[in-house]
Amino acid sequence: MSEDPETAQARIFLTELEKHAQIVARRRAAAAAGSNDALNAELSHIRRQIDKIWRRFPQLRPEP
Repeated sequence: MSEDPETAQARIFLTELEKHAQIVARRRAAAAAGSNDALNAELSHIRRQIDKIWRRFPQLRPEP
């Protein structure tokens, strides 16, 4: 069965957001302790976007 276009697009965007979250998390880990505010905010924003996709497309949520 073929995936509908909206779900397919959400899956691609979710993959890109997850990659970006990994990059930001690595940058945050490598940054000095006092300079993490902007990276924390960016990572939080990415996680909120991922959560919104999961709520709209629950079938894309990973199995626990």
